[in-house]
Amino acid sequence: MLAAVCMMLAPAAAHAHGALKSSTPMKGAVLAVVPKEIRLVFNERVELAFTRVELSGPSGKVAMVPVSFAGADRRTVVAPVASGLVAGAYTVNWQIAGADGHPVRGTFAFSIAEGASGLAVAPAVLPGVGSTQPSGVVAPGAPAEQSAPAVHHDPETFPDAGGFNAESPLYVVIRWLQFAAMLVLIGAIAFYHFVLGFLKKKQPPDSPMLRPASQHAARVGLYAAVGLGAVAIARLLAQSYAMHAPGTGFAPGLMWSMIGLTTWGWGWLLQAAGVVGAITGFAAVRRNAAKGWWIATASAVALAFAPALSGHAASAPSLRPLAILADGLHIMGAAGWLGSLLILLVVGIPAAMKLEERQRGPAVADLVNAFSPTALAFAGVTLVAGVFASFIHVGSIPALWQTQYGQRLLFKLGALGIVAATGFYNFRYVRPRLGKVEGVKHIKRSAMLEVGVAVVVLLITAVLVATPTPMDMAAVSGN
Repeated sequence: MLAAVCMMLAPAAAHAHGALKSSTPMKGAVLAVVPKEIRLVFNERVELAFTRVELSGPSGKVAMVPVSFAGADRRTVVAPVASGLVAGAYTVNWQIAGADGHPVRGTFAFSIAEGASGLAVAPAVLPGVGSTQPSGVVAPGAPAEQSAPAVHHDPETFPDAGGFNAESPLYVVIRWLQFAAMLVLIGAIAFYHFVLGFLKKKQPPDSPMLRPASQHAARVGLYAAVGLGAVAIARLLAQSYAMHAPGTGFAPGLMWSMIGLTTWGWGWLLQAAGVVGAITGFAAVRRNAAKGWWIATASAVALAFAPALSGHAASAPSLRPLAILADGLHIMGAAGWLGSLLILLVVGIPAAMKLEERQRGPAVADLVNAFSPTALAFAGVTLVAGVFASFIHVGSIPALWQTQYGQRLLFKLGALGIVAATGFYNFRYVRPRLGKVEGVKHIKRSAMLEVGVAVVVLLITAVLVATPTPMDMAAVSGN
């Protein structure tokens, strides 16, 4: 399984999320009339702050007015030509990103015929100037309020992060760490509210196990929140590096423009706010403030929905609000199920094993019996939300084996099947043996296997969220 995951980490030859559907001028066209603008139509709504169009001709780069949308249509980008054009071959380089923030670049060429209508008397070229140069020139019909910030891109160099993008292995690892930290954080909260909540009905209020387990769970959750904050910073740096020209990606002004003007950035801000809230809540619990759990819980809900604003859900071609809802519920379900299992393993069972010897076996049995309905409920949420999200993104059953996204999704489902089968084995065969210390060894071994496979599932998910969906590709035609 691990070898197969490593193969999936290799850069894919698949199309990116956003794709060019058509252009004016068309690819390969020989024009008899000089164009006054470059018009690009994409398969999804694009973020203007990430959009750049550059035109190069016989004498170098052509002066362009900053890009804008074509009216209210956020799939069509217009870049007016600010200077006259001469006959010859031209190349258009473009860059966009959709709501998920994944950068996409492309190029195509066209020609202007000798004797074409509207030719300039002489080349009017500004070498080294691109479409996002600061300029006071405003072409007729180009709405200034829709223009991308002139400072967002380096006007001297068309962005190219050396091949680094959302599918690069390093970026995949960053997302993997993000999902792992979220699983632990939400798992700690689910363990407190549900596992320990059920256990309180069987244990006396002054049980020597409840308070240590609660405090230890808060400590693990605090560590996870701090780790998630560090990963969020790394993710911001990776996104900026992928989006901007070499040497400019870490400029504070560019980062702030990226954060404040895009859906991806709003998702990042939501995650940052969730991290701060979670740290505050868990720290309050450590100071014996019970309300800290509710602060951490509200923050965890925000964290669960933040990835939806920088993933497939945010750029879904239809049912976008429901896709975001399903994505958040899927994360909460998976983290509540597998995260609480991890906390049971590293917090609950060790707390039970510190009791008197005659109490240990029954205490572990009570923990597992409290965890079982929790796992079942969260697994159900995971399944329902995952099936709905798959319906939105896959579109058809054959796409499961005919597309790279579908194949990776099937691989993830297979790994989740192993997790579910291990959980069933624990419930059906291991749980009845509990009550004695010997049974603890069996549950720990099988639970460790379950958590180990869950880690692989997270890695597959980190790859999957950067893979174009079949519905993305179905929207592409033409150019």
